[in-house]
Amino acid sequence: MKIVFSILFLFLGIGTKMQAQNHLFGPSFSYQYQNRSMLKTGIYYATELNLNHIVKVDATANFTWMKNNFVVIPEVAATYYSEMYYIGLFGRTELTPYTLTPKVGLSFATFIELDLGYGFPLANKGELGSIRGFTTSLRLSIPINTKL
Repeated sequence: MKIVFSILFLFLGIGTKMQAQNHLFGPSFSYQYQNRSMLKTGIYYATELNLNHIVKVDATANFTWMKNNFVVIPEVAATYYSEMYYIGLFGRTELTPYTLTPKVGLSFATFIELDLGYGFPLANKGELGSIRGFTTSLRLSIPINTKL
């Protein structure tokens, strides 16, 4: 958990000299399928690296139903948008206590994202088993400040 907060504060510190229009933050909502359906909600912070490249960090909670049990799985993620105009490609890595999931996808202005990836198991979720395999998700990020 200390590592997660250290990375988050590092990214937040990158934007300290920037003005409000150079970063975005707000809630995010998504649907993911990876061996099972998951609804995800959380917060994100995105900042420009230069005129066309953006980095975003997320902290989310994944809600799913596994073997007649409601489960909440915490997650942190980092996303890099390359040559971001209105539509662009991105690379993303998601980390939960149970899975490491690298992804690639297509984004519309960092607000709507569709991605594909593969989850590598790190640990089993108790008697509920592992979360692994191919995954796809659709994400909506809603900025609550000015746009980039």
